[in-house]
Amino acid sequence: MNDSHLPLHFSVPKAATLDTLEAVLAIARRGGLHLAALELDSSAADDVVFLQLRAIDPGLLDLFMTRLRNVIEIIDIFPVHEKVARMHVA
Repeated sequence: MNDSHLPLHFSVPKAATLDTLEAVLAIARRGGLHLAALELDSSAADDVVFLQLRAIDPGLLDLFMTRLRNVIEIIDIFPVHEKVARMHVA
């Protein structure tokens, strides 16, 4: 199987972290994506979520990014490639 991967990170206000993660993971699940890694950094003013998703069809990852931009509590979204090395793959 040759999956495409989407490593990204985004910031979330600390008061909304769990609700936002629930929404993000629901969007991924409904979109047919698989969670490869998830890490939360709470050391800054806002929580930073590092996420890696995978899918057989790369178009599903593009659709996910479009949908992710509609999640209200997300402050910024950045696809990152250098972060993959420190993630824990499930």
